[in-house]
Amino acid sequence: MSKPPSPGFSPEIVVLYCRQTLDAEAKPPEGTRQGDGFSARLVLLPCSSKIEAYQMLAILDKGADGVQLVACPEKACRFLVGNNRAERRVAHARGLLSQAGMAEARLELNRAAELTPEDLMNLAGRHAGRIKDLGPNPMKGGTN
Repeated sequence: MSKPPSPGFSPEIVVLYCRQTLDAEAKPPEGTRQGDGFSARLVLLPCSSKIEAYQMLAILDKGADGVQLVACPEKACRFLVGNNRAERRVAHARGLLSQAGMAEARLELNRAAELTPEDLMNLAGRHAGRIKDLGPNPMKGGTN
């Protein structure tokens, strides 16, 4: 159900990230930023486990081309198992996308630490590169 890439297609990526993934000196970035051939909306979470599968799917339903969840490294979660919970939720949401005939690759999980805002944009850019191959989100224009 992926649409073929259209000329000038610029993926919209929503980056959900845990505060624990940032460098201690980094100010948490939020809002929409333009990258090279994509846009990224950066959203700070108190913990990666605070996002539910239905919320990730709702982000896609509202028009994002991809969702990038950035969790802290394994065994580094301040809530002990939050990052593992996030991993299971991404897997569940990806399974639901697959059942609906959509590309699971629209949802991605990365584990990282000591990131800068530029690092978050680099992750979003790599995800956008993979999304470009899939084409625009077929759910764009869905009802809210």
